[in-house]
Amino acid sequence: MSTKKPLLAVTPGDITGVGPEILVRVLAEGPREDCRILVVADAEVMKAAYAALGVKFNLPVFKDVNEAAASKVEAAIFDMADGGKDILFLRKPHDKGGRLALEALIKASELALSKKVDGVVYAPLCKESLNYQGKKYGDEQYLLKEFLKAPNVRALAKIGNVFRITVVEHYALRKVPDMITKQSVFSNIETIHNALRAYGLESPRIAVAALNPHASEHGLMGNEEAEEITPAIEAARKKGINAIGPIPSDTVYVRAFKGQFDGVVNLYHDQSQIALKAFGFGEIVIFYVNSSVVITTPSHGTAYGKAGKGLADHKNMRQAVELAAALAAHKK
Repeated sequence: MSTKKPLLAVTPGDITGVGPEILVRVLAEGPREDCRILVVADAEVMKAAYAALGVKFNLPVFKDVNEAAASKVEAAIFDMADGGKDILFLRKPHDKGGRLALEALIKASELALSKKVDGVVYAPLCKESLNYQGKKYGDEQYLLKEFLKAPNVRALAKIGNVFRITVVEHYALRKVPDMITKQSVFSNIETIHNALRAYGLESPRIAVAALNPHASEHGLMGNEEAEEITPAIEAARKKGINAIGPIPSDTVYVRAFKGQFDGVVNLYHDQSQIALKAFGFGEIVIFYVNSSVVITTPSHGTAYGKAGKGLADHKNMRQAVELAAALAAHKK
């Protein structure tokens, strides 16, 4: 690995969607100042993606992973040589596409675990076709927990200069209050604090959202704030964490985007997603913590309607590369 710029293993995600296209666009911008890129994919698939977009292919191709990782070139391909050209830009879910995407993600993660690369970026996947060795994965997070041997790995998000973590993700809304406990809230405060420290912020300002309207109005609209959320914030502050709240959820992001907070702890899925997507849809970058490996990905999906047509915006993919490079550089 270079002792200067981090080397990132980057995969095209599910090749039936826009993944290869947005990766080609990022690579076509030329050498980056913040990192070097090793594309982990089938070389013929990538060549076909370049051709489909009318972009000249000029990347060196390596068959040996050690030779690829040790190379000093700014961008190259480690050839997985596993096919897939027949389903490139297919624009619909396909089992083969899901399998190839996961195989590339696993290989990239293995390279990071073995210190051959400094981080991993993967283009969008299709949850419907996530399968590997006969096992279906409802979400890539489950696969990462298994293959990284990191059972506590968590997905965080970044948009602009604001980071967020969510206590309760994909559960029915009626179940959420029972899952808001002092321990679950405290754990998430601590996790985002550590993540922002890893990003380079010495004393990150962490806002904790309330569950009930108006932060319950002193118990008039619920007791979760008094019994679970406030004690969690107090426990975090005793550990030296700059945690603030509970703050009503209808204003917490207004204040965050004005620069008052570096991170926000949300209590349930839509509490954050509505605010973030209204602020900048397609600009959210997902990254994983509680793992020894730096991993990021764009927040959008496979966008089948745009695949192979030269219409896909690669900005979010570039942002994922930028965040991975920053995290990897700070880690080094």
